Amino acid sequence: MRGQNEDVPDSALLILDIQKDFVGNEARMPIAKNQVSPMIDSINSIIKKADMAEIPIIYVGNEFEKKQFFSNWFRNRAALKGSVGAELDERLQIVNKVYFPKKQGDALSNAQLVNYLNNRSIKHLIIAGVFTEGCVTATAKGALRKKFKVTVIRDAVASATDKKREASIKKLSTNGILVLNSSELFQ
Repeated sequence: MRGQNEDVPDSALLILDIQKDFVGNEARMPIAKNQVSPMIDSINSIIKKADMAEIPIIYVGNEFEKKQFFSNWFRNRAALKGSVGAELDERLQIVNKVYFPKKQGDALSNAQLVNYLNNRSIKHLIIAGVFTEGCVTATAKGALRKKFKVTVIRDAVASATDKKREASIKKLSTNGILVLNSSELFQ
């Protein structure tokens, strides 16, 4: 990252919720259509750079239980565990099998993910994915509470509307979270 290359060895890239039920043509809880392709293109570019720099790439996906009735109603039954909609979108570049499921907004609610990060001495999380106002924000704040440095990639996150995306990015940047464009990473 610009002026922070010393942080690269202890960094990891978290890719959040690039699942068919959020970014696919038949999405049950879609992000804004105009944000899908640019976001996925940016994420794939970041994955390529991170892979070349030997930065761990971690895929995270929602896998909600069928018994979460109220939440499932709110989400239009998106990303139910074992469903086609919970699968990672085929446009997402997959470079490894490092995947952690979650049932809450904060990816770090999965203790196995936290152990994975700690076992590798990861201190800095680079976050991309959906929804900016939901899981991206929850994960970024959760990471700060766990004393990680956090960077959110502006052009690699998306929301239901452009307005929600921009408001969330602005709020993140005022909460001690570094917000960069993908072109500023790994320089």
